[in-house]
Amino acid sequence: MQIFSESKVIEKVVDACPDLELRKLLAAHVERLKEFDDYSLDQLVRFVVFEECDTVADLDAALGFPIMANRFDGCRYGEPGFNPSWESVEEHINWFELVYVLSDDGFGVVVFVPKHADPELLHMLQQYSLR
Repeated sequence: MQIFSESKVIEKVVDACPDLELRKLLAAHVERLKEFDDYSLDQLVRFVVFEECDTVADLDAALGFPIMANRFDGCRYGEPGFNPSWESVEEHINWFELVYVLSDDGFGVVVFVPKHADPELLHMLQQYSLR
């Protein structure tokens, strides 16, 4: 798993990411966040890139909460009444992109999950994604 939380590191990744689609997705977020010019990127966002060798438990640890459960009521994916706690999830060619807003000041985490990840996680993301 790769986690980018420092402004300089985020900018380097946007310039040098070997995955063209991921680079474009990261760059789009950075471009949108430029309007908040009173803040550095690390005050606004953290990017988490899930990798093929990662597990859902690894992602839960990186986020500090379970991705497959609602952060607020604990209801798990597959249980009656489950509602995901992300703001949005979008499906792209090779990636799913999840956005979480974690605080009232707008700080968020953007998670990128490749389409060759854990099958149950992918099923959930496909079910809720915007295409």
